[in-house]
Amino acid sequence: MYLKPVSTLRPHLHLPLKRLALCLDCEECFELGAEACPACGSGTSTTLALFLDGGQASAEFAGARASRAA
Repeated sequence: MYLKPVSTLRPHLHLPLKRLALCLDCEECFELGAEACPACGSGTSTTLALFLDGGQASAEFAGARASRAA
C-alpha cells in the first residue's frame, strides 16, 4: 500500500487586488489605508483597481500624475 505524503499549508500573504494602492511617485504597491507609501513616504497614491480596467485607466493615471506634479 502506497501512502501519499501529507502536505502542510504554509502561511502566505494574501492581498486582494482591490485592496491595494499604487504610489504615484515610486510605483510601489501597498495595502489601502496607509496614509503614506511605506517605501518612499509619499502621500500621492491611487487604488490599483483603476489600472485593471485597461486603456481608460492609463489615461487617468497620466492625468493624475501630471496634476500632482504641478
